[in-house]
Amino acid sequence: MILSVVIPTRDKRALLERTLQALRAQQPGTDAWQIVVVNDGSRDDTDRLLAALAAAEPRLQIVAPPKNVGRAAARNLGWRRATGRWILFLDDDILAPPGLLRAHLDLLAAGEFYGTIGPAVTDPAIVDAPHFHYLDSRGVAKLPPGPAPAKYFVTQNAAVPRQALEQVGGFDEAYAAYGFEDMDLGFRLENAGVRFQVVPAPVSLHLHHHDLAGYLEKKRICGESSLAQMARRHPERLGEMRLHWILAPGNRAPSPRQRLVRGLLRGPFGTLAAAAVRRWPHGAFRRPVAPTVYFRCMDVAVFRAYCHGLSDAEARAAKMAHIAP
Repeated sequence: MILSVVIPTRDKRALLERTLQALRAQQPGTDAWQIVVVNDGSRDDTDRLLAALAAAEPRLQIVAPPKNVGRAAARNLGWRRATGRWILFLDDDILAPPGLLRAHLDLLAAGEFYGTIGPAVTDPAIVDAPHFHYLDSRGVAKLPPGPAPAKYFVTQNAAVPRQALEQVGGFDEAYAAYGFEDMDLGFRLENAGVRFQVVPAPVSLHLHHHDLAGYLEKKRICGESSLAQMARRHPERLGEMRLHWILAPGNRAPSPRQRLVRGLLRGPFGTLAAAAVRRWPHGAFRRPVAPTVYFRCMDVAVFRAYCHGLSDAEARAAKMAHIAP
């Protein structure tokens, strides 16, 4: 088997169906490829959809754990069931345009320990606010064709050698909450010798709608759980992630400067930025006016959400320490 496409899913039956339809139309230049879907405790009728599709599509393999296991564990189940030399991770709400698998394979074949990262932009049909243009400008969308730092590794559209996954042990399942499990894996793969390349085209479509409040709430959840975990795992990477402004390496307490920055972000400065991005003026196609300024304000709003999550986690830890016998 040359390539295995691994897709974890939960309760996104309609979006998953579109994702799989697009994959079945791919012509990667080889017949030796498969699709592995991990149905991670879906409560809708995803199981019936997958059973019907698998009966007609021999490439489709289904993994169904008996209960929801989470993002990291689900992807581990998927790639371990897969048999491909390379593992392409897609999300269940990503529409692969014609030629996507071939584009990944062409770059992967250029080096034994190459990985690939492709961009994904929001389906124009669901863009109804300026923040989608911010989301679509993140990650490898910032980069020209060529090398990509591991901090841009996200599993909505990225491929790695199976051998490298085996070497590092796959995803760290200690990341039980939302966020950073893919970046953590990217760092460990890079340390093991994987060199990532940008897949500039074709560009995938992201089919899932994230409103601004929901997006920032996810960042708060990251701050409450996985952000500090990332800092403990990879203290040497805090600078390149710009997290050194709010987090100390390891388990050290925040420095006075970091506490000052956190206070500014949680205080009027951060509140003003968060309020501004909610009311930001826009033009055609919801493109923000003065996009560079808008993107910086969005950065502040994201870090404000991180800091609120960190404060929630620290307050919870202090409470537990107080009541411990």
